[in-house]
Amino acid sequence: MARKKETRELKNEINNTYLLFSQYLMDTIRDRSTPLKKRDFERLLKIAVDNLSFVHSGSVLWQDSDGRFFYLAAYNHDYDILKNVTFAPQEMVMRRFKHVYVIKRRSVDIIKELARKLNENEKHIQEKAQSIDNIKAFISIPIRSQRKIVGFFNLDTWDHENIFAETGFESVAELMGNLLSIVVERFELIDMVKEKNSELEKINLFDKLTYLPNLKFLSQYFEKYSEITKRLPTKLYLVYIDIKEFEKINRMYGHEFGDDLILKLSKIITKSCRKSDIVGRTNGDEFIILTLSKENPKSLIKRIQEKVSGFATKSGLNIEIQISTVEYGTDGKDFNTLILKAQEKIYEKRVFATY
Repeated sequence: MARKKETRELKNEINNTYLLFSQYLMDTIRDRSTPLKKRDFERLLKIAVDNLSFVHSGSVLWQDSDGRFFYLAAYNHDYDILKNVTFAPQEMVMRRFKHVYVIKRRSVDIIKELARKLNENEKHIQEKAQSIDNIKAFISIPIRSQRKIVGFFNLDTWDHENIFAETGFESVAELMGNLLSIVVERFELIDMVKEKNSELEKINLFDKLTYLPNLKFLSQYFEKYSEITKRLPTKLYLVYIDIKEFEKINRMYGHEFGDDLILKLSKIITKSCRKSDIVGRTNGDEFIILTLSKENPKSLIKRIQEKVSGFATKSGLNIEIQISTVEYGTDGKDFNTLILKAQEKIYEKRVFATY
C-alpha cells in the first residue's frame, strides 16, 4: 500500500468519509428543491479525495439529453481536458457497470483513450494530464434514477490496482451510490411534479370546452395590457358578449347542441378579432374580449354582429348576441369592476328594450 495504515484506522477513515458524504447530501435535500449541480459533485469528490488516503482524484460522468456521457465535474484533474470528452451509451452502460466496479488498467490505456477522443497525440495529452497518467485503478459508482443509469461517480487511486479490495471500500461505495441515486431521483421526481403542476395550472387557465382563456387567465392578460396603456398612447377596452336567451336553446335542442353552438360562436368571435386581441369565455354564454385601440372598437363589434347574424341566417337558428364595451380608466381600473360595469350595460339594454 502507498500508505501503511492499520485496518482500524482505514475503517475509521472510510466511515468518516461516508458520514461527511451523506451529511452533505442530506443537507442538500433539506435546503433546496433544485437538482444536484456541478459544484455539488465537485464538493462530493473533494470530500472523498481529501478524506480517503488511498483516493487521489475523481470525476463524475453524466448523461445528456442525447444519451451520451460527458464529464460534469472533476477533482485533482484538468477539467479543461475532460470537458471535451464524451462517450456513447454503448461505451458506458455495460453489464459490469450496473454495480460498483473497479477498473484496473495501465494509465497509458487511459491516455490513449483520451487522445483518441480528443484527436490529439498521446504525448501531448500526457503532458497536459499528469493526474490521469498517475491513475492505477478507479472505482466506478453508478448513479441511478427511475431504474436507469444517469451517471457515474468515479474515484481514482494512484497507489496500486488492488487498493480498493484491500481496504474493503467497495461495499461502502455501493452505499454511496445508493445515497446519490436516492437524492438524484428525488430531485427528478420533484421536477416531474413541478412539470405536472405546471400542466395542471395551464389546464386550469383555459375553458374546457372552447380552450379559450378563462376568467383567471383573462385577469392575467388584463394586468399586462393595462400596463401597456401606461407606456403607449393606446386605450384598453373590455368587450362583453352575451348570447341572448341561450338557456332556451339548451332546453329546446339539448346541451350537446348548445356546446356545439358555443364552439362555433367562439370560432366566429375569435376570427373577427385581431391577433393582439384576447378572447376568453367566462361563463356558459358569455365571452370577453380585451382589445387595445386608440378609439372605441366599433368596427370590431360590427364585424362580430354581422358574422353572427350571417351564421344565424345560414343555420336557421334564432341567435342574438348582446355586446357592451367599457374602457379601462374611464369605467374602472379593476378587472372585476369593468366586468360588472359591462354586465350592467347589458342589463340596461334589456330593460330599455322591454319598454
